[in-house]
Amino acid sequence: MPASELSLITRFLAKKLVSGFQLAIGKSPFVDFAVPPYDLMRRTSAKSLWDYYQSGLRTYLPIAVLAEHEGVRLRSSINVLDFGCGVGRQLLHFCREYPCPAYFACDVQPRHLEFIQRAYPHVTAYTSGFAPPLAYDANHFDMVYSVSVFSHLHPDDHVPWLRELSRVVRPGGYAFLTIEGATAMRRRMATKVWHEKPDEGVAVLDRDGVRFAEYDDLEWHKAHEDDKFAGAKYGGITGSYGNTVMTPAYVRKHWSGAGFDVKSIVEGVIDRRQDVVVLRKI
Repeated sequence: MPASELSLITRFLAKKLVSGFQLAIGKSPFVDFAVPPYDLMRRTSAKSLWDYYQSGLRTYLPIAVLAEHEGVRLRSSINVLDFGCGVGRQLLHFCREYPCPAYFACDVQPRHLEFIQRAYPHVTAYTSGFAPPLAYDANHFDMVYSVSVFSHLHPDDHVPWLRELSRVVRPGGYAFLTIEGATAMRRRMATKVWHEKPDEGVAVLDRDGVRFAEYDDLEWHKAHEDDKFAGAKYGGITGSYGNTVMTPAYVRKHWSGAGFDVKSIVEGVIDRRQDVVVLRKI
């Protein structure tokens, strides 16, 4: 499916669903979904309740459309994993629109999981480690999705996690993983190394295939992890963490052979920023 076609479909659906949400807000003094603590929403890319709902739609819809396109049976009782679930931006919409699957969720931040377990009692959720393995049996999942995890991990950590995800996905199952590439860089949303000169950054990216920039404040926050506020920013992060930007050519070369076949890479459709890598378990 061409990126332009997917983008048009998801924008139309998102606009329709968001309009319904606005109408509901106008007629009712409450919202009909669990609201995460404000500090956790901000830490997981949402600046407000409205942004939490809307950005959840913009990031969930392309994955759902691609999964349907690949023949994933989302309207049946399959097993689906939200890897790096945060506070459920995508999980909210998956559970609402596709209630039949058994949902699982994991994240390295304990406070995220406290909210998920409280807000989504039907979802099996636990606090995972920053490095493999996961606490799941082999071949357990029909589908795994992950939004904005591999765009922060150091490239050296990608293949170990891909192998672990491949272990827990059944043969023929799918993983839909988002990354940052040229679209994010051109919109000046990717690594700050090229914030002022995005076109120059794209040229360097095309040449090298991948760039990683660790967050400047990572080590300071790790050193103050016992502090209630300072330590919470990167809670659960025990290794290198920052911004990773990759080209499709790099992904096809380095992600193939880790238990998945790289079926396609759809650029710029996740929140008009990130790319989706469609992987099928060999």
